[in-house]
Amino acid sequence: MSVGGAGDGARRFRPATEADAARDGHRFEWLKPDGWREGFRALVLEVDAPDSGRPLVVGVGRIGPNAVHPERDLVELEIDPAHRRRGHGTALLSELGQYSDNSLSSKVEPGSERDGFLRAQGAVTYLEVPLLRVDVAADRTARWCAAVREGHDGAARVVRWTALPREYLVDALTDRYTWQHASWSPTAPREVLRPRVGEEFYEESAREHSWAVVRDGEITALADLYSSDTDESEPVGPRREGALEAVDAAAPHARTDVALCLAAMLEDLREMGVRSLDLDNHPTDPHTAPLLATLHRTEADPVQLVEIPNGLTALLRDVP
Repeated sequence: MSVGGAGDGARRFRPATEADAARDGHRFEWLKPDGWREGFRALVLEVDAPDSGRPLVVGVGRIGPNAVHPERDLVELEIDPAHRRRGHGTALLSELGQYSDNSLSSKVEPGSERDGFLRAQGAVTYLEVPLLRVDVAADRTARWCAAVREGHDGAARVVRWTALPREYLVDALTDRYTWQHASWSPTAPREVLRPRVGEEFYEESAREHSWAVVRDGEITALADLYSSDTDESEPVGPRREGALEAVDAAAPHARTDVALCLAAMLEDLREMGVRSLDLDNHPTDPHTAPLLATLHRTEADPVQLVEIPNGLTALLRDVP
């Protein structure tokens, strides 16, 4: 398909190929061959190079279904910096949208160029997610953990994941994920969710340093630890990433069990010399968010999940 583009001649969209990825992969973070993942389309945007007249890839994009959150499809696009502000991004997003009837979802850093572009397309935030960095080494953190243990009712026990059957943990991870997202990004049916969330989270975790609270034979809270991008070779390094919440948010002892789970993880990490713990939780989490507010923590690298109009929402946006 060809469309005019200001300053760059006619635009052409076509499926991305292995040759494109090999030639231009170093230029574009999001460049993948078309069909690299089931249900996904990957496109390149070409123009004629002004010096040679040969085809030049100036943009790439991909779109496809989100199996875990089926109401929104995933979209990513990237324009070569030298060819931005010429309408290419808007044209590429419109072309990608032809492959979906759903609204589209992406992530932005507030105030970034990407944020400004997607806002201009009508994107709205459906959740802001600050990364909360807890000071594990602080003396107050140690006192906080001691206070949690002293105030607990003693009817539950906190154990490492390695002490529990895999299937119990996979089920608990699936249950936790389902209710955590229900109000702002509904999930797929459990039979779809369990292998993509429960099993994957379990396999990717540092299980010897992840914790669970067990009450009356049931897992009631989970604190899972993962490798950071910079320390993947170490089970536990100076800085770690984790997640935390109750398995059933409405359970009578959910708040105290989540606190006990977090205290066990913090004490474990402190003993090994870990300085900080990054928790990728949601401000909508009813137990974790208030508990983290009682610790020494800082907000780092906030991101916003945004919905981009497409399908019905694009139609309604464009009503004159």
